[in-house]
Amino acid sequence: MLSKIKSKSKGWIAYFIVGLITIPFALFGINQYFTGPSNLVVAVVNDDEILQDAFFMEFNSNKRRLQQQLGEQYDPQIDNIVKQSTIDNMVNQRLLSQLAEQLGYATSTDELQIAIQANEIFHKDGKFSMEKYEQLLRLNGYNVQSYESARLDELTQGQIKINLLGSSFIMPSELDKLQKLNDQERSFSYIQIDANDYLDKTTVSEKELEDYFNENKPLFIEPNKVKVNFIELSVDEIAKDISISEDELANLYEDEQERFSTDEERKAQHILVETEETANKVIELLNSGSSFSELAKTYSLDTGSKENAGDLGFFTKGVMVPEFESTVFGMTQGQLSSPVKSEFGYHIIKLNKVIESTLKSFDSVYDELVKLATRKAAENELYNIADQLANLSYELSLEEAAEQLNLNVKESEFFDQSSSKYEPSFVKAAFSDMVLNKGENSEIIELQSKKSVVLSLSEKRPERQKELSEVSDEIMDTLNTDKAKLLVDDLALKVTDLFSKNNNESAKSFMDNNNLEWIEVDWVKRNAQNENPDIVRRVFALSKPVDGAPTYSFQSIDSRISIVFRLNEVKTSNTEPNTELARAVLGFESDEVFRSILKSLRDSEEVKVYSELL
Repeated sequence: MLSKIKSKSKGWIAYFIVGLITIPFALFGINQYFTGPSNLVVAVVNDDEILQDAFFMEFNSNKRRLQQQLGEQYDPQIDNIVKQSTIDNMVNQRLLSQLAEQLGYATSTDELQIAIQANEIFHKDGKFSMEKYEQLLRLNGYNVQSYESARLDELTQGQIKINLLGSSFIMPSELDKLQKLNDQERSFSYIQIDANDYLDKTTVSEKELEDYFNENKPLFIEPNKVKVNFIELSVDEIAKDISISEDELANLYEDEQERFSTDEERKAQHILVETEETANKVIELLNSGSSFSELAKTYSLDTGSKENAGDLGFFTKGVMVPEFESTVFGMTQGQLSSPVKSEFGYHIIKLNKVIESTLKSFDSVYDELVKLATRKAAENELYNIADQLANLSYELSLEEAAEQLNLNVKESEFFDQSSSKYEPSFVKAAFSDMVLNKGENSEIIELQSKKSVVLSLSEKRPERQKELSEVSDEIMDTLNTDKAKLLVDDLALKVTDLFSKNNNESAKSFMDNNNLEWIEVDWVKRNAQNENPDIVRRVFALSKPVDGAPTYSFQSIDSRISIVFRLNEVKTSNTEPNTELARAVLGFESDEVFRSILKSLRDSEEVKVYSELL
């Protein structure tokens, strides 16, 4: 199958598809491309090594994102799940890269540039801005070369998924059934019971506290922790003491004119055909007075532009394929080109408008010049101080080195090896043999936050078993919630049982006595946006009512919530299958095949994961 789908990866339309699958600029998931060397290998995918530094950067990135989403509900026990998910994803990425290489997939620099320039996060005033692009990369601690290398790999892997979608199919009868299921509507009611509302009805004895603690002691072990002293060098802090002269700003303006110039833009139409013979025929028709717009609609193979008269809008250099670009940027306004051959076929190009490049005035970019000059000076100063600090901290104590350079020594809080409060390289240095066991200063560590630090051990705290007094409140909350949840489950089960046996009066009386009420939900579809998606999903998993009698179901949702469902009615429509559903189903099928491919790769390729290093 893979050999069949390989041929579908190229084409003019692929340029636009690649632009549509641009990955959001959170930069999560590509950290492995930006890490330094490490001797510790956490996984090997065939001969491709995954280093520990890369893993921990990815893990901590995922962990921080989860902590932001869950807030106080984040449980440290989730760490192991996040670690496993992280290493699985990194292994899958390497497998996909290797598969793409074996299949001969590749992403050209032109496709890469189109994908990047299609990403709206890099846009300013409605179009791509190189200035904003470079600025966002710098703010996130990356450079253009590394980021584009990562995106190149991602886009190449994405071709596998695109081709799977193009290779899937579904029978009309199956699509008709799915259309009916998709359009099905359900009317239901539910009672939601929260254990938190019953906490005042539970009690926990001292013996229960002690028993739980003794039976679950491994849950209450505090890992090894350290507290460190450190000297921190920050570009932002250094910049506060730097002043820039007008002469320096003027010189920088001259040196950075390309930065402060707007790109030349050109607006063109094109007609894409398969053969040179057809291209010459179109040119003859144009020369005889035929409309370019109408001929584009009739002859062009570029489905992305033909219905818009072949109009490609404004674009700058670096967007189009080389043959197309060199021609259009050598034309004069209003000129019609000869046939231009590219990997997509033959183009007939009409240049409609030219917007020349302009240099922004010194005054209009003055503030930016000040920031740029200050930043450069601060970075140079940081490197100078860091060099001195590296030498002094090798010979002297941290305090003595700080005194000679007139710097402050800061102290961290206690933290363990899985801490996400400090950057991975900071944590790794703190737990290194040099710092933890030998009591020496660390080497200079460059952090992603554009800071450099040297640290030394202040205090270490070995792994220990926590006392009951330290965790009694936590255990009390757990046991109270567990007991309240049992009460809630009993209530929900009783209501469900009474209604299911048609003891409606007894059920209503029981509900009144326990202050329970039905929440009525009128007709909804599976994709209802105004209802809780988990509740809707569960309702659509219930059996249909029989002979007009509602279907009742009790379900424990999580550690707090239980719900009684009452499915009242189900109705279907006779809508004809539509293309949107077909596309969605094909996408689902390609996802299933994609997962099967990954599983097959994991089973057949040589993958080793050293879990003890995670």
